[in-house]
Amino acid sequence: MALMEARGGPRPAPGTLNELFFDAVSKFNRPDALQVKIGGVYRPISHTEVANRVRHAARGLSSLGVRRGDRMAILSENRPEWAIADFACLTAGLTDVPIYPTLPPDQIAYILRDSGAVAIFVSTKAQAEKIREVRSQLPGLKTVIGFDEVPGLTNMSIAELEKRGRRSSSR
Repeated sequence: MALMEARGGPRPAPGTLNELFFDAVSKFNRPDALQVKIGGVYRPISHTEVANRVRHAARGLSSLGVRRGDRMAILSENRPEWAIADFACLTAGLTDVPIYPTLPPDQIAYILRDSGAVAIFVSTKAQAEKIREVRSQLPGLKTVIGFDEVPGLTNMSIAELEKRGRRSSSR
């Protein structure tokens, strides 16, 4: 079998996921990089907004004492905050641990213990409830951050995390 040659010009140099993300933001800067459905209507989220939220969330994570190389879990369905949390982890030098949102609490606890995750993003009250159910088994898990406002089940929301990051960047 003959080896096929790539066409379309020279291949770009490989880059990190962060480089690819921030390069795409500066190159395309679209007003509708992501879409979120609110009240039955799709609302666009621009590249600029996504990048700013990522930077603020990354700084917010650092302000919590999460350090480069730590593991940060994400327990969520597909939604814009998942991507923001993922890129915030990468930007802060963290290793993210994605967890299927359909897993039961005991399997989630196993993954969190095995990975050594020090914090977790959760999407909804239902996901936060799963963590509440097993949190006593997870002494290394210090912080639960909700994508939705879930008082009493999370330490803070992603909006609060981003706000911390904005404050720390203005100092």
